[in-house]
Amino acid sequence: MKTPTIFISYNPDSDFEQTLAVRLHTTGAVNGFKMFLPDRYNSDSEIDTETKARISQSDWLIVFSTGKLSNIVKQEIQYAWKEFNDKSKILVIYNFEKGKNLEGEITKHFTEIYFNPNDDFDKIILGKIFPKIQIKERTENQKEIKEIKQQRNALLALLGIGVGLLLLGGSSE
Repeated sequence: MKTPTIFISYNPDSDFEQTLAVRLHTTGAVNGFKMFLPDRYNSDSEIDTETKARISQSDWLIVFSTGKLSNIVKQEIQYAWKEFNDKSKILVIYNFEKGKNLEGEITKHFTEIYFNPNDDFDKIILGKIFPKIQIKERTENQKEIKEIKQQRNALLALLGIGVGLLLLGGSSE
């Protein structure tokens, strides 16, 4: 199975989002994902070459957005859109209580997910993202179908961990 590669972004002005991204990065790496974080060393206002390279190597871009998205995160989403040209590969996860914090043309380039601790998060993810990842219906290659299903399950598990961390962080605020 191809190891899923995930880029996790965060707003540089949010310590909570940065902590969440780092924890999810560590959890994903320990569990066999190839994980990337943005390079914020050189700039927290302009996307740099290293961050672009990391996004280009990724299969997914994920942002857990708890506040207004910064300009650099918008740049990362726009760059990912140019690379992937598939909004189901770019996920912005909002807390349903705080709502959407990004407006305009850019919202056409990613999949919005609102998580509510009272809803079945698995069903939300399966309904929003996975129907867009088509298993070739006419393929006889059972190995390919198995790999796609494994990647779906792995991504779902990682997103579930992220939501869990988000809920834990929210309860301590």
